Amino acid sequence: MVIVYEFSQSQAGYTAMAFKAGDNTTIIGSTTAGADGNVSSIMLPGGLQTAISGIGVYYPDDRETQRIGIVPDIEVKPTVKGIREGRDEVLEKAIEIIEKE
Repeated sequence: MVIVYEFSQSQAGYTAMAFKAGDNTTIIGSTTAGADGNVSSIMLPGGLQTAISGIGVYYPDDRETQRIGIVPDIEVKPTVKGIREGRDEVLEKAIEIIEKE
């Protein structure tokens, strides 16, 4: 069971995808940020700096992940009620699924 959410990016997305390529892995949570791959800095005139991802990252079936994200097998998002109660609903759902197996 791998938990991801919309702020998961870079190595977190790549690692989730790597685990998914193995056997018996379920991704749970919400779609990741879609920001994975290397980062190259570019210096611009006037002392400005920007960065780009210079490589493509793809699922084993050739689907893109950049700008799309890692899409979970089971989508679960925190609710306002759960946050107010101090609960982690995504983790609770992951544990519930594991205990059923």
